[in-house]
Amino acid sequence: MAQKTAYIWGPISSFTGPLVAWLVKKGWHAHVACKSSLNLFSLSPLDLRSSVQTALDASFGGHGKAKAFQERIKIVEPQEFGKGTTYDAIIFSGMPPNFDEARAPRAPWSAAELKDVLNGAKNAPVFIISSIYGGAQADGVVPEEFEFTRRKPVTNWENICQQYELKLLEKISKWESPWYLVRLPLLSGSADDGSTLNYTGIYPLLRELSTKAHENTIAGRQTEIKLRYNPNSTLWFMPVDTAVYTFWRYLEDDNRTRILNLIPTNPTLNTEWLGFVAKSLGVPAIKDEDDDKLNVPSVLRKMLTDNVQVKTRNLFEVAGKYHIPPVQMGEGYFEQIVAKAKKDNWGDPTERREEGVNYSDSLARFYFEEFLPEVLKTDSLLDKALAQGQSIGFIIKEASDLRWYLTRAEGQTVVNRYEPSDERPAVCYKLSGKALVDLIQSKLPLHRALLLRAVEVEGPVLETLKVTNLVEKFLKEHPVNREKLTSLQVENASI
Repeated sequence: MAQKTAYIWGPISSFTGPLVAWLVKKGWHAHVACKSSLNLFSLSPLDLRSSVQTALDASFGGHGKAKAFQERIKIVEPQEFGKGTTYDAIIFSGMPPNFDEARAPRAPWSAAELKDVLNGAKNAPVFIISSIYGGAQADGVVPEEFEFTRRKPVTNWENICQQYELKLLEKISKWESPWYLVRLPLLSGSADDGSTLNYTGIYPLLRELSTKAHENTIAGRQTEIKLRYNPNSTLWFMPVDTAVYTFWRYLEDDNRTRILNLIPTNPTLNTEWLGFVAKSLGVPAIKDEDDDKLNVPSVLRKMLTDNVQVKTRNLFEVAGKYHIPPVQMGEGYFEQIVAKAKKDNWGDPTERREEGVNYSDSLARFYFEEFLPEVLKTDSLLDKALAQGQSIGFIIKEASDLRWYLTRAEGQTVVNRYEPSDERPAVCYKLSGKALVDLIQSKLPLHRALLLRAVEVEGPVLETLKVTNLVEKFLKEHPVNREKLTSLQVENASI
C-alpha cells in the first residue's frame, strides 16, 4: 500500500492529538504545524513545538509508546511543506472541538491562514474541522448543506463557531481542489479506557456533579443533585475514539459525502445520560431544577437547555458502510471517564505531579547543587542557553536564601549561589517550589508555567525567548523522576 501523508494545521486538541496517533498507527505519515518559538506570546491557534511534542506523547499514552512511531511524524513550522511530498489530506482544524479551550476565541482569525496552507499543498483534498454549533439554523436544526441562514447566536461560543465556519466556507468555495466539512460535537473520554487529552467540553459539569456527590457522601446524605437542564433535549457529545475512528474511515473513503455532521448514532436525551451519570456517582438522581447552585460554565448551561437537532443522514450512511457499532454510553462509561479524570486531577497542570513527591528546600538544594552539576559535565542544552545569555538565574519564591545562577567559567558551565547583592543574571526565573517539582519531573512545560504565572522571567525579550526554549528542552531531556530522588535519598524530601 502506498504511503499516505496528512498535513495537520491547528492546535493539538482533544481531537487532533488522538487523530495523529491513530493515523500513524495505521501507516500514515503526519506533518503537524507548530508555532515558532520566536512567537511565544503570539495569538496564533497553533502550539509551540515543545507543546506539540508533549501533547502527541500523551495521545500515544506516553513518550515510550510515541517513540516507536516518531519516524512517521514531522513537526513543521507554519506553511512549511515537505519538498516533493504529495499530501493525501490537508486537515485544517483551527476550531478546538470543546468550547472552553483557551484558544477557541482565536479560531475565526485562523481563516486567514487557510490560503497559505492551500497554496502550499495544491491539489490535496481539504478537510475542514468545524463545530455542530456553527451550523444551527433559526429553527434549531443543523443541516447537511453549507448554504443556509444561521440563527442569531445564543452564546459567545456559538458566535465564534459561526464566524469560523462562515469565513472558511467563503474562502474554500472558490478553491478548485476538493474540500469537505466535518462538524464535531463536544468530545468526551475514550470508550476504550476513558482517556482524553484535554478535560474540557462536558468535563466541568462532570467535575461539579462529582464534587457535589462527594460532599453529600461526607455529610451522610444520599440526596438528589439539582441541575438546570432540558430533559427533552440532547447535549451533543461523543467519545473521542469513536469520533477519530469514524473520521479516519471517512478520510479513506473516495466516495465520501461533502459534509458530515459527526454525532452519535444512538443519541440520548439529557434525562437519560444524566441518569447514568447519577448512578455512576452513587446518587439517586440528577433532578431538573432552575436553582441548582452549581458552578457550571454559562455556555454549557445554555447547551443543556438548547433543543438543537442535527440531520444525520450522512452519519447513518457512513456508520452502515464502515460497520461502526453504537457506543454504549451508560453507567459503566461514566464511571470510567470520571475515574480517569479524578486520577488526572481533572487536567489541572499545576496539581498534576508524581504521587508522593512534594517540594522541600532540600529538594531544591539537591537539584541545583548535586543533580545539575553532574548533568552539566556533558555538553548540554544549558551550555547553548548560556551562549544566548551571559548567565541564567533561578530564584525560589518561598525562600529568601534559595537562589542560584549558571554561568561559564574556563570553558565549563558552573552553578553558583546567587546573593541579592550580586549583579542580576542576564535572564532570571522566579518560580514557586511547586512549579519546580513539576518542571524537573517534566510534568509541566516551562512555557506553560510562564503562561500560568507559576514562573516569572526577567530579561531582554528576544534573549529570554531563545533561552526559555533551550531551558525547556533541557528540562524535558533531563527529568528527575521519583526513582532518582529515592535512590539519592534526598534529605527531608517527602517521597
